[in-house]
Amino acid sequence: MTSDELKGTVSTILGQQHSAQLYLVLKVNDELVLRLADIEDESTAPEIQRMFEEFLENTIVANEDMIVRNLSVADESPNAVYEYDYDSYPEELNLFKQFNIEEAVNIDHFNFNTDDLNHLFGYIVYIGSMESGIVLFKKHYPISLIKRESFLLGAIRSSERFEKLPGEDIIRLNNDAQLLRVGDTIFVLNLKMLERNMGFSALIQQAATETVSAIEELDILDDIEVLRDTLEVPSFARKLSKVKKASPIFKLGISKEAIVEFTKNTPELAGKFKYSEDGTQIRLSTQKSKIAFLKLMNDAFLHSELTQQWYDASAKDNITQGAG
Repeated sequence: MTSDELKGTVSTILGQQHSAQLYLVLKVNDELVLRLADIEDESTAPEIQRMFEEFLENTIVANEDMIVRNLSVADESPNAVYEYDYDSYPEELNLFKQFNIEEAVNIDHFNFNTDDLNHLFGYIVYIGSMESGIVLFKKHYPISLIKRESFLLGAIRSSERFEKLPGEDIIRLNNDAQLLRVGDTIFVLNLKMLERNMGFSALIQQAATETVSAIEELDILDDIEVLRDTLEVPSFARKLSKVKKASPIFKLGISKEAIVEFTKNTPELAGKFKYSEDGTQIRLSTQKSKIAFLKLMNDAFLHSELTQQWYDASAKDNITQGAG
């Protein structure tokens, strides 16, 4: 889905008759369960709806700089929204993925006699109608300081209802979210939350491991264990996880010999790599060489015919001032 298509879909839903519903996601015995939050209707429910309408307007509809990228191949960048394109889903993401408003309206209300706010894992906010809508996920974090501008839902223990009032049990709710779903398509608005709280790091590790195996088969490194050791570093594993799926080198079947010769015969790459004694394999001896190798495998070195300079294709960082 393009950014214009996403903006159009969200704008259409917000422009039609719609309402907002808040659900609490509880984590009980390592299992996520959903509870409907019974919201006081006259003032509280409209305020929640307004908050998340504004969030969608500012983050999606009116965001002129927004770009949509595939999660499996894109690096983290400002104003990017990531379309989830992996074939598998972490268990923590399944409840959000499977959320259905027709079923959700009939689930149990949150009840202080049987439920516990200490188990609160996050929120699902649904904005739309019974026919179509937008599903948002917002992670809950333990908060010790409540600011005045926050929106407060006070719990009345004698009932199942939440009202906008001060109280002993308080949920601090502000207008942001980290995941968005329209139809069956999930968009990630915050990569760090996905990796740290939704079990996504396991998928990254799996994809990174597959990349290392593919590089091992290519036999281009004199010591594959040096690369395998980087799987323990989250930031490096994230970059490594994208190589096998995104790299033109694997897609086009570029040979080991061609890659090694490219590193040797391109002046702008001189000194970035060391080689095995017979010169047929690359030796990764420093962190800089590991990073350069990932860029090499992603075919990320661009040569400008206009300026005769070389660039990092992902960020246009100037690699050298010399001519190629």
